[in-house]
Amino acid sequence: MPRLQPLNALTTARLRSVDFLLFDVDETFTSHGLLTREAYASLFDLQRAGVTAIPVTGRPSGWGNVMLSTWPIDACVTENGGVISWKDDQGIARQRIIHSEHRGPGYLPALRTLGENIIAQFSNVRVSADQPYRLTDLAIDYNEQSTNVAPETVAAVVRMMQDAGYKTAVSSIHIHAYFPYNEKADGVYPLMETKFNLSRDELHKRAAFIGDSPNDASLFGAIPISVGVANVRESLDKISIPPAYVCENECGAGFVEFAQKLIAARQ
Repeated sequence: MPRLQPLNALTTARLRSVDFLLFDVDETFTSHGLLTREAYASLFDLQRAGVTAIPVTGRPSGWGNVMLSTWPIDACVTENGGVISWKDDQGIARQRIIHSEHRGPGYLPALRTLGENIIAQFSNVRVSADQPYRLTDLAIDYNEQSTNVAPETVAAVVRMMQDAGYKTAVSSIHIHAYFPYNEKADGVYPLMETKFNLSRDELHKRAAFIGDSPNDASLFGAIPISVGVANVRESLDKISIPPAYVCENECGAGFVEFAQKLIAARQ
C-alpha cells in the first residue's frame, strides 16, 4: 500500500466500514499538551455516529483509569500496549497487564534505579511526572516538562536503557523502557478480542488508527486505514512504518479533521 497519501484519497465507502477509531493521545488527540474543546467534543460526536473511540497511548495505566471513568469511551490501551482496560457488561472497570514478567519481583524497583541513573547522567531530562501511576515501564521525560533536549541526548538515553537490558520506545514526549518487548498493537489485539470479540482480521477491516510518533509504527503498519496528523512528518526519519494517510492539520485539529470525515461518511 502507498504511504503518506492525502486524507482525501480515502473514499466514503472505505470510511463507512470503520466502526472503531483507535487513537494516540499526546500530540494526536492533544495539542501541545492541551486537550482542546473541539477534540474532546469529537469523542461525543463519534459516539453518536456509532464509531467506538479507543485511546491507545504510552501514558500510564492510572491515566487509563481516569479516561475510562470520565471520557465517553469503553476501553483503552496504556503504557504502549503493556496494560489494557475496559468496562465489562455491567459497566465495571477491568484491567489486565499483558506480560506477567512486568509483575515479577524486583521489576519496578529495577526500573526506578534505572531512572535515577539516567537523570544522574543527563541533567536536562527527568523521570516523567506520571511515573507513579505506571505498572509496566519507566518513562523519561525529554519533551513535556523537560525542554531543549538534543536528539543526541535522546539517542544516548535509549542506548543506556538498552545496555541495561531493556526494550525501548520513543513517543513525542517520553522515552520508555520495559521488558519483555511490547508495542501498542500487542495491547490492541487482546483488548479488542476481550471487549468486542474481534479477531485480528476483523479489526483490520473495521478499525482505523490515528497517531503521530515512532511508538505508533506497529499500528501504522497493521491497520490498513492508518492516519497521521500532520506533525507526523516531523518524525518520519524515526518511524519504521509511516501511516498510509496524512491529515492537513496538526495535533488535535488533525484528529478532529479525521473524526469529521468518519462521521460524514456515515450520514
